[in-house]
Amino acid sequence: MGPVEKSLLQLNERIIQVEKERSQLSAGLREQVNAVVATSENLRRETSALSTALRRPQVRGAWGELQLKRVVEIAGMLDHCDFFEQASETTAGDAKVRPDLKVMLGDDKFVFVDSKVPLAAYLDAMETEVAEQRAARLQQFGEHVKMHVDKLSAKQYWTVDTNSPEFVVLFIPSEALGAEALAQRPDLHEYAAGKNIILATPTTLIGLLRAVAYGWKQAALAESAAEVFALGRELHDRLSTMGGHFNKLGRALASSVTAYNSTLGSLEGRVLVSARKMRDLRVTDSELAALKGVDESPKLLSAPELLGDAAAGELVAGPLQPAGPGVLRRMS
Repeated sequence: MGPVEKSLLQLNERIIQVEKERSQLSAGLREQVNAVVATSENLRRETSALSTALRRPQVRGAWGELQLKRVVEIAGMLDHCDFFEQASETTAGDAKVRPDLKVMLGDDKFVFVDSKVPLAAYLDAMETEVAEQRAARLQQFGEHVKMHVDKLSAKQYWTVDTNSPEFVVLFIPSEALGAEALAQRPDLHEYAAGKNIILATPTTLIGLLRAVAYGWKQAALAESAAEVFALGRELHDRLSTMGGHFNKLGRALASSVTAYNSTLGSLEGRVLVSARKMRDLRVTDSELAALKGVDESPKLLSAPELLGDAAAGELVAGPLQPAGPGVLRRMS
């Protein structure tokens, strides 16, 4: 009986250990379930608070503008976009309009973006649990977006300036909102395009703005290339002017060498002859130092980039070269 009793004791200990582990797991699972319930409740309250806040036009507008600014920042277009918080524009019919964003296209052209999308019906649909009511509210949401397209088209933002293309971008600040509007009105894109309205969710607007940003980069590169061209042309002109100055300096040096050698010839042929006679008469015993002529002449510039038309014409005759003591001649 000893081995059996020992096995039973081991089995009992194992059962107690398993029960202890099960109790611990149940307690941990209970804590996790409670945490999920608390998180769901917090999420429900926050969603309800957000839904309530978005029903207020001011909050809804601020949320749309915040999403719009984020999209512009992601696209790298902050330097080429103007946000309208208070200012308004005047159309050709003297109507006051306030777009949310003006996108600069370059060459004094721009396009307007509006982010005021009606959300009341969509929020009602998200709050109801009755399928029929949800479907009706979502259908109403699609109709509200269509009506907003009509109102936005009637404002004719593109008449503010003749440089603006004849369309306005309607920014829908959520991919879910855009997908639901198209689900309710599959022809919404075509309908809006016929009204000169381009529908854009964050994803599509980022792509549009990045295309505009690429255009700005190309314009900056072209401007830089034009500046480099102008600077290169200016440098070339200045080098040509400097080359003319160098040639004038070279001719002045050649003239100085000619005058020096002529003076040296006169000194040797006339003055030193009399001085040597003084030595023959024993007036002095010292020898006069020998004088040497200058055999080198300045080299004139030959690079065409450094020569103007006049300097280049003078160079045709050839540089100055010494032809003997005290004489310079031009090599042909």
